[in-house]
Amino acid sequence: MRGILIGLALALAAPAASAQTQQQHDWCYSPTATDDQTIDGCTALIQSAQSTSTIKAAGYDNRGFAYENKGLYDQALADETQALALNPNDPYTYNNRGLAYDGKHLYNQAIADFTRAIALKADFAFAYNDRGLTYVHEGFYDRAIAEYTQAIAINPGFSIAYQNRGIAYERKGSRDQAVADYQASLKLDPSLNLAQTGLKRLGVTP
Repeated sequence: MRGILIGLALALAAPAASAQTQQQHDWCYSPTATDDQTIDGCTALIQSAQSTSTIKAAGYDNRGFAYENKGLYDQALADETQALALNPNDPYTYNNRGLAYDGKHLYNQAIADFTRAIALKADFAFAYNDRGLTYVHEGFYDRAIAEYTQAIAINPGFSIAYQNRGIAYERKGSRDQAVADYQASLKLDPSLNLAQTGLKRLGVTP
């Protein structure tokens, strides 16, 4: 998800770059930075007196996403909530907070945030995919399949959505559909490990 945020955030943050080191600035927005580097860089941006509220919102959002990646869900929720207080109509921040809620198994709150993200951005394929993940965690496989199908309709090259739909089909007991989706995901991205192991479980050579 961070890759989606980078372009917008980088453009917003550039005027404030002198308030922290260039390395910290780059770390806050780089998709190749480690989570710890992102946290360090975004913290410097947030603390900069030169940062506008919009820039700080982007910093909180990216730092929150890094915390979420590290499994530090309380910190992630605090940052994403702060980002929304500064920029209340950003669909990506709602989606990232939804991921943090999902990590804490607060599924109703996660669904509410994913739904808000979609309301703000109707073609938000990632939000449909992520809402599908929460439905899987709740055991609502048909709902999850519908979410992944919508994500794929928006972005036919969304390999992870195919993989995730395959997982939902497999858990539902729909073997043939699961195999088809795992195979479709691997055609788009041969490195997807869950699709590879899913096919092996189902007795199919990846």
